Amino acid sequence: MHPGFVRAPELLPTPKAADLPAERLAGTRCVWCGKTATEALSARVSVVKGELVRWEPRSCSYCLCREAKRVYNIHIGVCARCTHRDYCPDSRALYELGFPK
Repeated sequence: MHPGFVRAPELLPTPKAADLPAERLAGTRCVWCGKTATEALSARVSVVKGELVRWEPRSCSYCLCREAKRVYNIHIGVCARCTHRDYCPDSRALYELGFPK
């Protein structure tokens, strides 16, 4: 990866790890809806039952696209570059993920 590369799934917030059922925490089920997970997000570090845990959330394709669209729409309204139509690397990565061709 070169320094300017943005991996959009890393920009997506996930539910609190401590509140998730074991299958979602383990990455076998979508972190948002609980269906079969097919898409990797990125490794996260969270506190679960008083311990610091590294976990790798995953998502179904539908939820990944939905969340990318949601975060993209928030981002372009608050990012200094994006509000001036000079779209930043984060917004471009989120757009590609949320609005596939």
